[in-house]
Parts: sequence; structure tokens; C-alpha cells
Amino acid sequence: MSRLGLRLTPHGRLSVEDQDDGPDIDAAASIRLIDAFARGTGYGLVWLGAAEVGQALPPLFVWWRDFAALYVGSLCLHASGMEAEGSRKLPSVPAPTAAELSSLVLTAPIMAGAEYLTQDVLLALWDEMQRAFAASLAAAKVGLQAFLTTLNRAWNLVGRVHFNLAENRRDPDQPFAFMATYTTRLSAQAKVQHVPLGQALREYAGAANRDKLLSLLLPVQRAADHCAWLKPMIDAGDIFHPLRWGPTEASRFLQSVPELESAGVVVRMPVSWRASRPARPQVTATVGSRAPSAVGLDGLLDFQMGVMLDGEPLTEVEVATLLAGTENLVLLRGQWVEVDRARLQRTMEQFHAAEELAARD
Repeated sequence: MSRLGLRLTPHGRLSVEDQDDGPDIDAAASIRLIDAFARGTGYGLVWLGAAEVGQALPPLFVWWRDFAALYVGSLCLHASGMEAEGSRKLPSVPAPTAAELSSLVLTAPIMAGAEYLTQDVLLALWDEMQRAFAASLAAAKVGLQAFLTTLNRAWNLVGRVHFNLAENRRDPDQPFAFMATYTTRLSAQAKVQHVPLGQALREYAGAANRDKLLSLLLPVQRAADHCAWLKPMIDAGDIFHPLRWGPTEASRFLQSVPELESAGVVVRMPVSWRASRPARPQVTATVGSRAPSAVGLDGLLDFQMGVMLDGEPLTEVEVATLLAGTENLVLLRGQWVEVDRARLQRTMEQFHAAEELAARD
């Protein structure tokens, strides 16, 4: 453990220093912070707010981390509407309002140099963070999203709209729930904080926040250009409210995942779905399942087809249930199964033909 503190100088510079009476900080984190602040206040704040999120730190460091994370979170929000994921362009991020700055000054903890903390000092530090981030991005020679990921992978999910699909077993008629959310920050534990998308209309109300709102919703608009079902939801305002869905809507959503993700929308599926997809039936064949007869070749010519789900064989009744339905999502054995009936039927017919051929031989 190391004992570090932060000091604000009369010139508005924030520096990290050894303090005998300072709080204990993890040794590795101390080295990272010392190295970052050695490059300058802006670099130190960017590192503190972007890379040390989730790290256990003393209250003073947490306060400055929250201030720096405001910039990183706002940067993610403004970057969400950028056309290319690999873009190296750094969007301009407006500084906090006078009211927000005043609140920050009033809530600042006791620190060395606290008497020098003013709204103007915070504005100057905000500008330093922008310059430091721009220089770091240029030096990294990667896109903005990729660079944010190098600081903490969770930042790639901040400032973006998420389309969330969940199971609702309590409603047999509409067993799915859809909700659009957006994220503006990470928690102290580096967890993405989700907020209903409808709140964006209130949070970014007014002409001053118009660019933020447009940037946030641009990926949704791009997705609507490729997903015919999405545009009516936007026009009716349904996208801003939780919705109850049946298997038809859920299946349509599932098929649209490539277009949604390509547009910049983050898609989240039910947690019980492995690899974010429901289970799928698999047609398998078993050769030589019976013990060979005295002739010796019967066992080798024995050929049997079966349909498996998660490694377990389905009964004939269950297979018939999958083939007889009209929905692409079928509830079977307590879980949702994705069915491509034409493909399943075609594969089964091919295996049946091979099975009959083996039986004749």
C-alpha cells in the first residue's frame, strides 16, 4: 500500500503527491496514477476518470474521478452518433452548466488547496482533459471506440442506446418484454448504468441539449432505415416505453440483430439464452448403434436419425410440435427454441433417405 494525496495549486493545477497522513492506496494503482499525473493534470484526470473506474480509492480521489468521468461519459454520448466505429475524430463535448459546476464546488471534499477550487478552475481542467484525450487518441492511432476500450471495456457501452429483450413467463399470451434504455455513466464498480430511453426526452429537453439527444438517437434512426418494424414504433413513440411482446415480435427482433448492431444499437438478449440466442434443434445420425449380428455387417449398416436439443434427444411428439407450429420461437421443455422449419424438415428428409438406403443394404 502507498499513501497518496491530491493537491490543487494556486494556479489551478491538480497534482498527486506522497502524503504521510494520506489514505492507503493499492500500490499498483498508485504507480499508475503517479505516472499519469506526471504527464500533466489533463492526462492524470483522464486516466483517473476513464481507466481507474472500478478501482477502490479514497473519497478525495473518488470525487475527482467522478468529475473526470463526467467528461468521459459525455464523450461517449456524443460519439454514439458518429458514422464510423473506427473514427478517430474527437467530438466536442460541452462543459457542465454553471449550476452543475456550482454543485461540484459546494460538494468537494476537504483537500489540500481546496480554497483555490472555483467554477473557472473546473472549466479550465475540463479543457485540459479534452486536450489530453485528443493527444492520447492521436498517439494511439486507433478509432475512438477502440481507444475507450483500452481504458476500460465497459466504456464501449456507455452513451449508447440498448434494445433489451427479456422473458416474461408470467404472461403466457405475451411472454416477452422489450425495453429501450440508454447509458450515461459507469458505477463506482465499473458497471454500466441503464436508464429508460424515455428519460432522455426529459433529461435532454430544451434547445441547449438538442445535439446530445440527436446524437443519442441517431443509431436508432439508422436502424429504422433497415428494420421496417422499428419505424412505426418510433413514429408512435412506443420506443420510449416498455412493451409486451409475443413470440412473433420477439422472433422478428431476433432476426434483426445484425442490422441493429450495424447501426450502432446495443442488443441484449435474455440471460438464459446461451451466446445470446435461443436453443436450436439439431438433426444427428447414429451409425452402428445396435450390436452386430453373427454376420458381422448388420451393425455397421445400422443407421438411425434423431433430433437433439442441448444434447438431449427429442421425442417424436416433440419433433412434431416443432414442425407443426407457425412461430419461429417455440416454448419446449421450459425453454424457448428457435426453429427454422423448412431447414429442419429438409434435413430430416435427407437423413430419412439415407436411413432407408442403409436399411435396404
